[in-house]
Amino acid sequence: MQRFLLATAAALGTLVAMPAAAQQDDGDAIIVQGQRVDPADVRSVTREVTVGANATQFPLARFQRPVCPGVWGLSPDNAQVLLNRIVENARAAGVMVSEEPDCGANVWVVVTDDVDATFERLHDEDSFMTRHLTRPQLRRVRDQEGSARAWNVTSDRNENGERIATGYEYAQAVQEARTLGLPPPANPVDSMSRMETGMRIDIELSVVLIERSAIANLDAHALADYATMRLLAYTEPPREEGAVSTVLSLFSPNASEYAADRMTPFDSAYLRALYESDPTRPARMALGSVVGQMDERGRE
Repeated sequence: MQRFLLATAAALGTLVAMPAAAQQDDGDAIIVQGQRVDPADVRSVTREVTVGANATQFPLARFQRPVCPGVWGLSPDNAQVLLNRIVENARAAGVMVSEEPDCGANVWVVVTDDVDATFERLHDEDSFMTRHLTRPQLRRVRDQEGSARAWNVTSDRNENGERIATGYEYAQAVQEARTLGLPPPANPVDSMSRMETGMRIDIELSVVLIERSAIANLDAHALADYATMRLLAYTEPPREEGAVSTVLSLFSPNASEYAADRMTPFDSAYLRALYESDPTRPARMALGSVVGQMDERGRE
C-alpha cells in the first residue's frame, strides 16, 4: 500500500487520503477526494491501541534516552534497510536516536519461525530481553494473537529521572525500612497536580518478534513501520480495523488484505503527540493532541 498526501478541510475534522484512483483529472486541475474521519473515532482508536490510556495517576511510557535499533533474523542488506527506516521514523517523531556506531541496542526486531516458541525460549533462558518483565506483562505478551509479539521493559522514575521502587521491589524496601526503624521510601517531587503526576515511566528496552512466514509478501519498510509503532510506544493492535487506519493492524489475525503496510497519518500523529507531551502528564491527557497533529500534518 502506497502512502498519499492528505487532503484537509478547515474546521471539518481530519481527512484521510484516498488511493490515486480517487483523483479526478479536471483539465489542468487535480482534485483529491478525501474521506472525512470523525475526531471521536481518532480519540477512540488512540485509547484502544494505548496500554494504560485511561490512567489518571500514571503517565504513558516512552523512551527518555536515545534509541539504538538492532535486528536479528534478516540478511545484512535487509536488516540495514530496516534499521534506517526505524531511525527515520524515530527522528520524524522527535525521538532521540543514538549517534554512536557501536551503541547497545535497546529496540530489537527479531524475525523467527515461531513467535510463541521464541518468546518462551527467551523467558526460560532468562534472556535480557525478558528478564525484567512483570507477571502482568508476561501474561499480556502470551495473550497476544496473530503473527507478532511485542513488549516494552519499563522503569518508574521521578521527574528528575531517579528510579522509584514499585511492586515487589517497593514492598521489600518497606520491609527493610521497617526492620531498621526508618521511614518507608517516598517519591520526592517538586510539583504535582491534576496536570502533572510527579513521575514518569521510561521504556528501557523494546522487543518485537515477527514470524518469517508473515513477511513473505512485505518489504522491509512495512516491517519497520509496524515495528516502530510497537517499539517506541506501549501499544497494542486494535481489536478490529475501523474508520481510522493504523499499521498496528498489519499482523493481526483479523487484518484484511487491505491493511495498511506503512505508517498512516494516525500513526505519525500518535508518536508525535506522545513525544511532544510532557513525560509526567497523566496518560488520559498525554495523547489529547493526536487529532490536532493529524490536521497539522494535513496542512503541510
